[in-house]
Amino acid sequence: MTALVSLNSVPGSAARDTSSAVLEILDGLHQGVSLALDKAVYRVGTSSDTDLILGDAGVAEQHLVLRMSGDQVAVEAVGGEVGIIGPDGGSMVLRQGHGQRTRLPLELSVGHARLRLRDTRPAAAVKSPPAMAITSRHWAAIAAVLLMVLCTLAFAFRSEPAQPIHAGSTAHPSNAMPGAAPSVEQAHAWLDQSLRDAELAHLQTRVYGGQISVEGSYPVSLKDRWVAIQQAFDSRFGQHVVLTPRVQATAVVAKPRVRFQAVWFGPNPYVIDEHGKRLYPGATLPDNWVLEGIEGDQVRLVRGHERFAFTL
Repeated sequence: MTALVSLNSVPGSAARDTSSAVLEILDGLHQGVSLALDKAVYRVGTSSDTDLILGDAGVAEQHLVLRMSGDQVAVEAVGGEVGIIGPDGGSMVLRQGHGQRTRLPLELSVGHARLRLRDTRPAAAVKSPPAMAITSRHWAAIAAVLLMVLCTLAFAFRSEPAQPIHAGSTAHPSNAMPGAAPSVEQAHAWLDQSLRDAELAHLQTRVYGGQISVEGSYPVSLKDRWVAIQQAFDSRFGQHVVLTPRVQATAVVAKPRVRFQAVWFGPNPYVIDEHGKRLYPGATLPDNWVLEGIEGDQVRLVRGHERFAFTL
């Protein structure tokens, strides 16, 4: 859910003909994330107003709309092109402003992300064609096949000894997470620590509605670290906790030319500048920097969209 992938609740979007589909992210920033689609309509894009938020390059604010109906889906390219690979392996490019209805499973290319939609219903739930009338010749053929199968099974049981079950074997896949699902608090703590380790502690994190948001800007030189944190978060927590990033890369921020003699982190925190003057949050500093906040182990400065943090 990187949230960068975020699945939002949309009032009135649930319909009587809801789907049993699953959306899986095959390529992109959130590779490996899987989300159950239990509503009839989903809007996909980078905007926080969409139901499924993707942060990959090339994704428009309102890129496409998915309309689920049983084992079929209608794809509407409302904000950009969408590549489609259908259940028969045929591919096409859906131009902006056009739509296409097809059956599941299918793959979608949305910007630099590649998604897969598949039906999770058991085969028995899929409508079968009308049964053919069974004649006496059919019964004879069926009896012959059953006899052959029984003979084969009897021979197999007699010739193959039962394999011992080792204590270390497990039915879970090797990458399954043992124990209970991680909580949003655990994911938040992991994210904060990862940002500190990557020198991105100035990015602001917030927990709301079971999701985590990240806001702020970072130097272009640290983009690889931010992307690595997103991918690691999706791998660890993506199936349980949604991460919604609202961050952007900016030009390298020059270190503010300010000097502090001391910092008071107690009640009503302040700093003492090089002239011995107390400065409280909101104070103006040289070069149009503003003292934004003093908390934890950081002194945060802001100038327009630029942010800088002194970690003590």
